Amino acid sequence: MPRVINMVLAGALGGTFAAAPLAAEARCIDAFMTGLAEYEAGERRSKPSFRVNELLVLCFVPQQSGFVAIFDAPIKGDFQQLYPNALTHPEGQTYAEVSAGESYCFGTRETFPLYHPEEEGIGDGKISIALTSREEDQLAEDDYAIPGQRVARDRMQLHLGSHQRSQAKCAARDVTYLDYRITR
Repeated sequence: MPRVINMVLAGALGGTFAAAPLAAEARCIDAFMTGLAEYEAGERRSKPSFRVNELLVLCFVPQQSGFVAIFDAPIKGDFQQLYPNALTHPEGQTYAEVSAGESYCFGTRETFPLYHPEEEGIGDGKISIALTSREEDQLAEDDYAIPGQRVARDRMQLHLGSHQRSQAKCAARDVTYLDYRITR
């Protein structure tokens, strides 16, 4: 079975950008992931698959202010933290404060690139965007196998199990999932 791809981060600092509404159905965390070329052409909805080494953009809009951490979940192995990361938060923060109604995009030319390198194979993956209303509801530093980078699968599944899957009404702990496939 092919190994699942982890996002690779490189480049400059992350940022926030205004964008069009992300989904027709309101959720506490509206999100999409698409290719950079499609994003630059105005696409603002998720694409189901990406090619190896294709540049992609991940955007989300929280409907409540709070604290966020974004992870990539492979089929096997640990979860990889995508944001915050060493490029966007060099002091090692494992979650970032976000404001209600503001759009946050990563993988644009103004932020750091996101892509799946060939050496990591092809297969299915899932992005988890975890939003909490309180800092103490995010993962603690000792929950990480490598702080700010990697969380053991069982620990992450336990953590995400305490979150409500994003709906129209926000909860103290919300999560939105974006499924994707990597092809050649």
